[in-house]
Order: sequence, then structure tokens, then C-alpha cells
Amino acid sequence: MAFYTREEAAALQGFLSAYLDRKSVSEALRSEYVHFAKDLDCGHLSQSQLYWVEQTLLSLRPFWWTEREDRRALANAVLKTRAMLQSSQP
Repeated sequence: MAFYTREEAAALQGFLSAYLDRKSVSEALRSEYVHFAKDLDCGHLSQSQLYWVEQTLLSLRPFWWTEREDRRALANAVLKTRAMLQSSQP
């Protein structure tokens, strides 16, 4: 299975932490992100974590930065996540 590059991981962590650190975000969602970020740093993401990050990124798509490269990096991360999910299915 392929893993995220350092640049992809940084874009994911930066974007997600910026939005999931708000007071309006549930503690459960923040906790899920903390586990995801830790496992992302170690390169040991589970299929459920890949699915979680794909769904989270898609739900936050209206907040993607449209005038910067981050938008492209996040779109590429979603595509790579889908590819990793498909390659991990039997």
C-alpha cells in the first residue's frame, strides 16, 4: 500500500487541525483526528482511518482554500486516499 508523502501529510494535518480545533467541533471528532494524526506520522493508517479522512475532507470541501495550492494538494490527497482504500480491499 502506498502512503502519503511528507508534503501530503503536512497539507492534511494543517488543514484538518485548522478546522477541527474550533469550539464548535465535537470532542469525539477531535479525538478521532488526534489518533489519525499520530498514526499518520507513524505511517500506520488503518482502512477505517483512511475512510474517515476521505469523508472528513469531502465534508469540509467548501472550506478548501480556493486561491492557493492547498486546494490541489487536498484534492490529490482525496484521490490518493481513495486509491489506498481500493488497494487494501480484498
